[in-house]
Amino acid sequence: MFTLKAYLKKKFSRFGQMLYLTLSNFTKNALWESASSCAFGFIFSFIPVTMIIFTVLVGILRIYPNIYNFIISFTSQFDSIVKITPVLDKMLQIRSISSFNIFLAVWIIWMARKLFNSIISALNKIFRSVSRRKSWFNQILTFIIEFAITLIIAVVLISAFIFSQILSLPFFQTLLDLFPLLEKQSSANLGKFVLYFILFISTVIAYRIIPGTKPLLRRCLFYAALSTIAFFIVSCFLNMFMNVTNYNAVYGTISSLVVLMMKVYLFFTIFLFCAQMIYVSQFFDTLLRSEIYQLPPYGTKGIGAYLRRFLFINPSEIQTPQNTVKLQIGDVLYRKDDKVTRVYYLKSGALSEASDKGFTLRSQGCFLGDVQCILNQTYQAETQALAECELIAFTDEEFMQIIEKSHHAARKAISKISEYTATAYNDD
Repeated sequence: MFTLKAYLKKKFSRFGQMLYLTLSNFTKNALWESASSCAFGFIFSFIPVTMIIFTVLVGILRIYPNIYNFIISFTSQFDSIVKITPVLDKMLQIRSISSFNIFLAVWIIWMARKLFNSIISALNKIFRSVSRRKSWFNQILTFIIEFAITLIIAVVLISAFIFSQILSLPFFQTLLDLFPLLEKQSSANLGKFVLYFILFISTVIAYRIIPGTKPLLRRCLFYAALSTIAFFIVSCFLNMFMNVTNYNAVYGTISSLVVLMMKVYLFFTIFLFCAQMIYVSQFFDTLLRSEIYQLPPYGTKGIGAYLRRFLFINPSEIQTPQNTVKLQIGDVLYRKDDKVTRVYYLKSGALSEASDKGFTLRSQGCFLGDVQCILNQTYQAETQALAECELIAFTDEEFMQIIEKSHHAARKAISKISEYTATAYNDD
């Protein structure tokens, strides 16, 4: 029972830490603005992307014209914003390639990259500290993903058409005739299923390829499914309370565009939030070490400081039997002028540092030996336990990785070094 309780406590603690780190980094990376940029990119690239998809489909449509009716019925849900039928009809009429058509094709491809470039820029904000990719590679990646996504959309549309043809076979028609409600629901929901399936596949590809950190496929699948399901729930919730037809009657077609922009913005907000969760789960140990190094000291006022200490004061996730140090009252952790081989985090208890300047009390949540490790000095005091203590030891390499991989931790280290050198200078 105790083991189960400890296990559940550890899992809930990890979930709380992950959620806080996700929200904190989401805000620090200004992903609200990135979601707006992606939403604008979607609106700007919607027609060019659609034209690229239709270009892929034109050859098939000429051979199998039945697909035309299926695509028109699928795209009818966008008629309140833009009518796809005239564009598709004009493309089907093109029989020869002219210089103007080539110029138009290049322009369409260039305009379509706005959406994908916005998505790559937003994900780079999340993974920039760990990604090794060059900016020129991201530009190439923009075009690769652009064509990959459009090709996948075309394949999914064709697959959906084949599925609808299978449903039209006599056996399935007999089955659907027995359940007319099922036939009505299946025809109404096929378009929605295709749309959300395309969103899911596209999200998996974006999560897997764009970051450049090779996140696990199962992790990408999980968070892509979470993003798609969350957007589906939000979209259903909005549809329950917003009647677009009524808005169109009062404000005209522009109201449909406003509602679409809101839904697209919400989708990209959820999309980027789940991407941030992938980053946090992939580099959780590093982020946790960085966060405990930045913990505010006791006495710091504010709900934020209290919440951070509550969540991160006992980082059991990174604690192992090998890096745990336990002291009894009177035990010495290190002596003055000893070589710095470990940086210690005081998980519980209290310590006293005795130096030429006097005694300093060290309480739960502080780091010991961090400044000396950075400056490549020896320990400047003898540290003794005033109560039973439990510490987590970091090697000098592990601690320097915290500083190197987190600019927030590096800023805290610079601040501590400044205080240390200022005190040493004044004493001299």
